[in-house]
Amino acid sequence: MRKVFFHAFITSLISILVSLLICATALEAVGDSLDLFAAAMCVICPLIVAFPASAYTFNQKRQIVEAHEALEAAHRELAAMHRKFAERARLDDMTGLLNRSAFIAAVDETRSVKQRGWLIMIDADNFKQINDTFGHLAGDNALVAIAEAISAAAGNALAVGRLGGEEFGVFAAGIATEAHVLAEHIRRSVEEAYFAPDGDARIPLTVSIGVVEARSGAGFSEIMSEADQRLYEAKRRGRNTVVAESRAAA
Repeated sequence: MRKVFFHAFITSLISILVSLLICATALEAVGDSLDLFAAAMCVICPLIVAFPASAYTFNQKRQIVEAHEALEAAHRELAAMHRKFAERARLDDMTGLLNRSAFIAAVDETRSVKQRGWLIMIDADNFKQINDTFGHLAGDNALVAIAEAISAAAGNALAVGRLGGEEFGVFAAGIATEAHVLAEHIRRSVEEAYFAPDGDARIPLTVSIGVVEARSGAGFSEIMSEADQRLYEAKRRGRNTVVAESRAAA
């Protein structure tokens, strides 16, 4: 409010000076001079009219500015919350990786630009045994440990997600050799992950991996089906194995 009164005072002062100048000029034009009464009127009238009017106007303007600033702040906060919720909606609650729909969308978006890439399908080995032996909470912890190992090993991969259950996906650029090396790096990373559900003995975690090229013209479901075939082949070959195209590495 101090600023309101200050601005009202300055406006009133200007009004007084202008009133005195106009009155003095008018009186001089008719051969008279500004006397004490006329000067008093030139001061009192602006104070009675200009000061309250100015104070009211400036106060209204202040309230409008404050309301506008509050509205902008609310819009910024709402936009930030929207971005936060939108981002959370893209993530798997348990692992923090992209969920299935967000992973597929990221792959499709990348392929529309780069036209190619490599889909790496990853499935936890003997996961039912972990659940049956140590309980579902331990199984959840195993999934988190696997997800962390995959994420760490994936590095600059274009997308990393949990596709459902104990199945994960990584989409990477580069040539075939680079994709195969990345898949093997992921396999070793999971194998080296620390998982001790009973708080004492470490239980090894392993994954089977299938790698396939996301060739141009093929839809995601077709590419995923091909990657699943490689993944099943890795399971048949004893698990803890990478199968890329028709080759395997362990």
